[in-house]
Amino acid sequence: VFVGVDTGYVYALDAASGCVHWSFLAETGVRNAISIGPVTTPRATYAAYFGDIRGNVYSVDANTGELLWKVNADPHPLAAITGSPTLYESRLYGPVSSREEAAGGSLNYPSCTFRGSIVALDAATGRQLWKTYAIADPPKPSRRNSQGTQLWTGAGAAIWHAPTIDPRNRAIYVATGDAYTEPAPKTTHAVMAIHMDTGAVLWS
Repeated sequence: VFVGVDTGYVYALDAASGCVHWSFLAETGVRNAISIGPVTTPRATYAAYFGDIRGNVYSVDANTGELLWKVNADPHPLAAITGSPTLYESRLYGPVSSREEAAGGSLNYPSCTFRGSIVALDAATGRQLWKTYAIADPPKPSRRNSQGTQLWTGAGAAIWHAPTIDPRNRAIYVATGDAYTEPAPKTTHAVMAIHMDTGAVLWS
């Protein structure tokens, strides 16, 4: 049994006894389920995949807990991985959400600049194959608040959950969260279909 906790540890437990086989300490808390799958590398035959709440995605040897690779899925300082990365055909599809809404409550914070996304990674190496933002255009400056802090528009649409795979249509389905700014982009509070091979948006 593989489980992650808010201290950042991931544990491999014996399913019969609960004894700890190994533990791995991530950079920060892990609040998503662990994905397990075969991997062809000189160092491991099965890997455990997960993300943390600083936007990092990890692959560790499922038998030993040894780190195989670690990549950052998004450069935004408040990006987070809250949904489980989904493994299919040697690719890992990572959903990216954020903690920016909480920061946006401060008049001194330049709210808001985060966009949700799906990142496709090579399961063996962590190499990014494609990345698709739920909001296509980058945020733009709008106005300043009463404190003189620059505000932005075109942010939000965090993806909080594990993507759903549709092999027949070669599609990934995700639901997006709310808009962080006004006006709300059309792809917030939405369901999106993304081509699993190219990252192209099929519909929303």
